Amino acid sequence: MQYQLNIAIDQTGLNNIYAARQAVTLVKSVVSNPLVSGNLPIAWLNFQPLMQNQITWIENYYIYATTTQLQAGATIKQSSATTVPVQTGWDYTFKSGQFSGAQGGAADTYNMDNQQGNGFSFGLAQQAVVNNVSTMAPLNAIPVLVNEGASFTPYETISVFLSASVDNGVVLSQVSSNALAVTLSSQNPSATIGFNDTNNTFYLKGAQMSSPADFARRLTSAVAID
Repeated sequence: MQYQLNIAIDQTGLNNIYAARQAVTLVKSVVSNPLVSGNLPIAWLNFQPLMQNQITWIENYYIYATTTQLQAGATIKQSSATTVPVQTGWDYTFKSGQFSGAQGGAADTYNMDNQQGNGFSFGLAQQAVVNNVSTMAPLNAIPVLVNEGASFTPYETISVFLSASVDNGVVLSQVSSNALAVTLSSQNPSATIGFNDTNNTFYLKGAQMSSPADFARRLTSAVAID
């Protein structure tokens, strides 16, 4: 399934954004098990906007490992990742610096097991095409001790807002309180978004926005938003 966001920003909005040295930031909801107290959100995509912006992605995910310390402002560096998209119902073991997969994991989640050692965090990464430029970046990150495992459940709930972050995969302190939350589905795989020059926020046009309660529920894992 392919999903798409179309974001339109007029000349005044672009001038405001560039003058403030800000970027458009997208955060995607991922629920992690176990839940980790203090887990910080991750900026999946950050980009300098144009007047017409198109972001597309499909439902393929990769599990990655990182030794980056999960603190606000850090940019996650993927130390290792699965070489092909992962499947639900499989368990991906991280050992000898690489992942190997086998059937036997929870049927409706993406699952991993850390047999490498302590000091690693894990999460899902996903590829997107932003204004015809392809990029692969982390969606979430949680620390997992050796001989322990974790599972991840992504949702097509995207938070869109402005931030001072410039890189994909930046650890954020929080999600902006004025972020626009958009939920996509197989019935509604795309959304058109506008930009309000008066208060520098995004608004939804012709699609169904998530309610605050639903969005908060889907972010229980603290995966993602500034």
